[in-house]
Amino acid sequence: SGAPSPPSLVQLGALSASSAAVLVLAYLGQIVVYRPQNSTGWPFAWFLYSGVVDLVLGYYNATCIREGPPLDPKGRYLFAMSPHGIFGVCRAFSGGSLWRQMYGDIRPRWGSFGGAFFIPGVREFSLCSGCLDASRPVLERAIARGESVMLIPGGTRELMLTDGHSTTTKLVLLGRKGFVKLAIRHGLQLVPGFCFGEKWVHDIVLLPASLRAFLHRRFKLAGCALAGRWWSFVGKVAQADGTPISLGYVWGAPMSIRHDPDCDDQYVQQVHEQYMAAVLDLFERHKQRFGYSAEEQLDFVAAED
Repeated sequence: SGAPSPPSLVQLGALSASSAAVLVLAYLGQIVVYRPQNSTGWPFAWFLYSGVVDLVLGYYNATCIREGPPLDPKGRYLFAMSPHGIFGVCRAFSGGSLWRQMYGDIRPRWGSFGGAFFIPGVREFSLCSGCLDASRPVLERAIARGESVMLIPGGTRELMLTDGHSTTTKLVLLGRKGFVKLAIRHGLQLVPGFCFGEKWVHDIVLLPASLRAFLHRRFKLAGCALAGRWWSFVGKVAQADGTPISLGYVWGAPMSIRHDPDCDDQYVQQVHEQYMAAVLDLFERHKQRFGYSAEEQLDFVAAED
């Protein structure tokens, strides 16, 4: 008799097709019904401050600088990051042992755009990283619980303007004053920061303009994809000419904010201008260290530009 047939490479049978369909529907249903991002989120310290984040930063041979004295662990802060970047690699600088060394027990909650919590995989990753919905009511409840907050004011619009081939980095900050108002209304110290090198880590792949406009208008989605090493999500560690990418982050000294529940418009404008000036100062003083040429510059733009 002939030799026995080799077993198939994939043998499924633990679930029937109907059972699998039920599980998928149950998962999708809980995304709609179960919304921890609108309350206290998930426990996140086990992941965000773990060795996983250290591995990410180590892969990029990243450097982080904190200017100014150590922050008061009893204080409340709003950390504002720029720029967004295509993949938001800058978020890694808010975790790992590096963050604990610089900021101790200060553990701010990320504010993320609401659509992220309806994308399978992105939802779970965001919740494990301590993200909450970035809407004002949700963030104000977190602040009322005594938590600090971390935001990328430029949002998805800034993501779409990422261009590693340009010597101009565009920051969508003109007209973006909601984060400043949040800090003033609740008396949070505003901490400016800038991420260097992320614009070279991934290339942006744009969808057709009409589709991008629809996705951003309807769902606040960027309407683009990214390409890193080997056209994957893995970030590049060198530019096209072989120049190593010096990924780094600089946190500035906190800006003392006068507590004003009424948010006087003139004061909001003043603080907003001070914040942009602080970001520009960080960029100009540190750009050479992270491989930026003298021609590299910042351009503050509005979301609709």
